[in-house]
Amino acid sequence: KFPRKRRELKETTQTAMAEEAKKLKIKLGVVKRTMKERASYEKEIETQGTKVETMKSEGKDAHDIKQQEEVQKEAKACLVDTDRRLEKAFEDLEDTVTEVAGAVGESGDLAEAKKLLEARSG
Repeated sequence: KFPRKRRELKETTQTAMAEEAKKLKIKLGVVKRTMKERASYEKEIETQGTKVETMKSEGKDAHDIKQQEEVQKEAKACLVDTDRRLEKAFEDLEDTVTEVAGAVGESGDLAEAKKLLEARSG
């Protein structure tokens, strides 16, 4: 019976480690995906700004210009929301890194998470 309990304990520990690694992977994915989304909105804002300026210099219809300005305004609003979600995602990642650091060892995900957190803080 004793070896069986030891094996069960080992399996339980491995399962817990796998769950912690999965949790870290999810939180890391959220941060990376949100960062990518933020970059996309920044690019859209820049593109729309250029488009509006071009339309104005070419003397395009005021209504069309107004529509493009609205698109740019919506992208800016989305950027504000994305920044808020990114901040929350970083906080969650930081908490998760602190929580699972001992359980997952120095995995690639942990190293990547620490690198992102370090880059964020300066």
